Amino acid sequence: MYKDLAEATEALKEKGFDHTFELGKDCITCKTLDTQYQADKLSIKETHEFDQGTDPGSESTIYAIEADSGVKGTLITSYGKYVDPDKAKVIDKLLSSAG
Repeated sequence: MYKDLAEATEALKEKGFDHTFELGKDCITCKTLDTQYQADKLSIKETHEFDQGTDPGSESTIYAIEADSGVKGTLITSYGKYVDPDKAKVIDKLLSSAG
């Protein structure tokens, strides 16, 4: 278990998860590669949740993800009342394809 999000991010980079994924409206993107991925083309390898105190805005999850193509990276999301409903649907698809 990592003590915070920064430590988890660095450790996952050392494990080869060196790209940064971002949530789009209906997909997950990697800006450095200028690539969009559908959730069913990705698999979650690790998940770590962090709650840094009483502020709901400090709650986050980091996902270590690998694409079918072999690209590995991390996706960091906040949760709670700050989550965009469209982006939450993408996360739900990603989680359901992992199961």
